[in-house]
Amino acid sequence: MTEPDNPLLRARETAEADAENAQARNRLWWERLPMTYADWESDDRLPAGPEELKRIEDHLFAASPFLRGRFDFTRFRGQRVLDIGCGTGVLSCRFAKDGADVTAMDLTATAVALARRNAQAQGLAVETVQGDAENMAFSPDHFDFVFSWGVLHHTSDTGQAFKEVRRVLKPGGGGLIMVYHRHSVVYYVHGLYWLLAKGKIFSGHTLRTVQDFYTDGYYHRYLTGGEITGLLRDAGLTTRKITVTQYEKKILPWIPSWLDEFLKARFGMCLIAEFEKPAE
Repeated sequence: MTEPDNPLLRARETAEADAENAQARNRLWWERLPMTYADWESDDRLPAGPEELKRIEDHLFAASPFLRGRFDFTRFRGQRVLDIGCGTGVLSCRFAKDGADVTAMDLTATAVALARRNAQAQGLAVETVQGDAENMAFSPDHFDFVFSWGVLHHTSDTGQAFKEVRRVLKPGGGGLIMVYHRHSVVYYVHGLYWLLAKGKIFSGHTLRTVQDFYTDGYYHRYLTGGEITGLLRDAGLTTRKITVTQYEKKILPWIPSWLDEFLKARFGMCLIAEFEKPAE
């Protein structure tokens, strides 16, 4: 059953019609629906000027207690930092404001242009590059830190992207990757709603395939802590810490705050892996 009013499905159909290989379809999906935190149904998704870019920054930090209070951007002063999947460049700019030497990379031309415009509006020196996380153009052992917030579960081959992260990271260097968490309340509540209440189970959909109807991206994998640790290990990277978190909004609207915090720390949407490349 088709849903012509679903913008996520329309982007998928366009990508499949206009591109033949995996990453080209991925790129076209995000060119049509760039991540600007506008409603997916909005026809005007691009920020018009510095004020709207600042609103995106404010929204991202207000929505993420981890980025706002638990991640220290100042630790990377003077270090080479790669931000994979930079989007509008909000986090790239934050690293640069705190003194890092930042390269902002994205698969889409739209995001690269937005990140460049964001850095210029703030007077920040951020190198912006259009590139594929599965086949990066950087030389080996180039970066001190690789950062990717909510991106690499959207690429066609997440394991290959992790191997590229290892290649471009200096021995002894570190990184942080956030992906969607499969053992999350969101995955099961939304998935079961679409399967049962919306009837997708009767057309052969599963919890995995029903994601196409409501999860962003042409590809959208949900990983467990064990799976992301295994992918990093297969890429030659050592996991140092796994954190589960959620955005600021309550995980379920009717529950008390203490239960909300408990669930977010165990069954939140965001699965964060901090890792390092072994020193040689």
